Amino acid sequence: MFDATKKLSGGDLKFLNRARNLTILEMCFEGAPLVVLFFVLKDLFNDSLSIEKILLLTLFLVVAFIFRWISALYAYIDNSTSGVELTCSTRVKLGERLRKLPMGFFARQDIGELNHTVLFDVEKVEYVITHIYSKLIGCIVLSTITAIFLLFIDWRLGLAMVVAVPIALPMLLWAEKTVAARTDRVLDAQENTTSQVLEYLMGMKVIKSFNQIGEKFRRLDGSMRKLKDASIKLEFGVGRGVVSYSAILEVGFVFLILLGTYLTFDGALKTEIFLIFLVISLHFYAPLRAIGTFFPELRYMEKAGGRVNKVLEETPLPEPEEDTELEKYDIEFHNVSFSYKKTHVLKNVSFKAPEQSITALVGASGSGKTTITNLIARFWDVDSGEVIIGGKNVKDMKTDTLLSYISMVFQDVYLFNDTIFNNIKIGKKDATREEVINAAKTARCHEFIEKLPDGYDTMVGEGGATLSGGEKQRISIARAILKDTPIVLLDEATAFLDPENEKHVQEAIDELVKSKTLIIIAHRLSTIVGADQILVLENGELTEQGKHEELIKNDRFYSRLWKERQRARGWKITKVQ
Repeated sequence: MFDATKKLSGGDLKFLNRARNLTILEMCFEGAPLVVLFFVLKDLFNDSLSIEKILLLTLFLVVAFIFRWISALYAYIDNSTSGVELTCSTRVKLGERLRKLPMGFFARQDIGELNHTVLFDVEKVEYVITHIYSKLIGCIVLSTITAIFLLFIDWRLGLAMVVAVPIALPMLLWAEKTVAARTDRVLDAQENTTSQVLEYLMGMKVIKSFNQIGEKFRRLDGSMRKLKDASIKLEFGVGRGVVSYSAILEVGFVFLILLGTYLTFDGALKTEIFLIFLVISLHFYAPLRAIGTFFPELRYMEKAGGRVNKVLEETPLPEPEEDTELEKYDIEFHNVSFSYKKTHVLKNVSFKAPEQSITALVGASGSGKTTITNLIARFWDVDSGEVIIGGKNVKDMKTDTLLSYISMVFQDVYLFNDTIFNNIKIGKKDATREEVINAAKTARCHEFIEKLPDGYDTMVGEGGATLSGGEKQRISIARAILKDTPIVLLDEATAFLDPENEKHVQEAIDELVKSKTLIIIAHRLSTIVGADQILVLENGELTEQGKHEELIKNDRFYSRLWKERQRARGWKITKVQ
């Protein structure tokens, strides 16, 4: 039942031992009033109750209540602490594992599913540990203590009281199997709904601009209805088992009354003993009924924990045992092939980018340009061949070490929902404010930052929603300038900017790439005329390689593309009469 939780905790559940033991102690003290009730009722019927006994029993209850309060308090603290610590460590593990997984994992995984796993599935495990686990232990212990106590008083009525339990248990197991069979459907529906909500909110601008509000909302509405239907089926299935379990337990109480009445009228049972059983047996059945509601929750937690473990068990990129440092920063591809989902993206690609040189990648969409930069940063591993930096295979370096030599400037910039200062500081965690400002000045973004309401302390919103595309690009470049690495991977960022922003971004890029080994994905050929070499990719193959002037003379793909772009510069929109 706790297999998933055991895996999450690192192989054992020792962190719950103290909380469990304290809960058992709490339940022992909770049974004290039953003992007092037994003696009071017995003495009342025997007319032997005295003030001295009442005072003694009252003192016993006070002491029991104090110890129960102490054990309950520490049990609650331990349970809460254990649950929160497990949740925190699990989310940290998830973050670490996700960071080390190849990008292919994220390409095939829905972001809504990951969001649901990290937030809600982990939260379900925490809820069961902090709230359900201790209550389950308490109910089992209290029912057991009550049963043993009453069996000592009268074994016949004691057996009559517990006889319904083994008959009711199959109903509880039935409910548990129903949860096991239907929980995955509910979790799938929850994940799909989370994905649809995220898509609906993040794509609101596109949805509105194309007048798709009704269509997209229908998809969201459909996913919510599927979640509703799956949840109702689950609750209905579980409800039948749990209600049947509780009903059978009630039959046990009826059987107790019938047997007790028979024995009392037959003279084989004292009236006070029968009355004691009627009152105290309620403390036996009530916890058992509560257990019926806890068991499905445990199975639900097991399923949620299994999904968390599934992510944790994803195979990360292998890391070398010993790290290596770089002294040179040239980049080489030796017969590199790479495929994604059985589609060949790169086919036997070989080239060398000398240190402190500019290498431009040119090709149609899907030709493999971005894949080359991803393989340099080791977001994926090659199928065959080698990626060499400074004479060292990237597989022989720890990922953190490799990335410490590389800065990446993407075309689609993502800024975190934080201050501009902290967004730039990502490039260098220990940077001073002066270093951040200097990087911003070099990236040509200091001026517009100073005009913002709170300057560098202005919150930019999720994804940088409050800034323009050019402003986000310059902040991204400021990050890379602050990081100051010997290798820069640049997805040309000026292709879709207005002239003013293009000028500022191009100046920032020029500052960034000074004395660096630069790999640039070119979208406009005019920006790479001065590159040391140009690599032309077609359908994942390297078909041309050389300087701009050399490739123009070849009259092949690059030459034709250059001529088309030159003709396109004269295009203009005219009104059709």
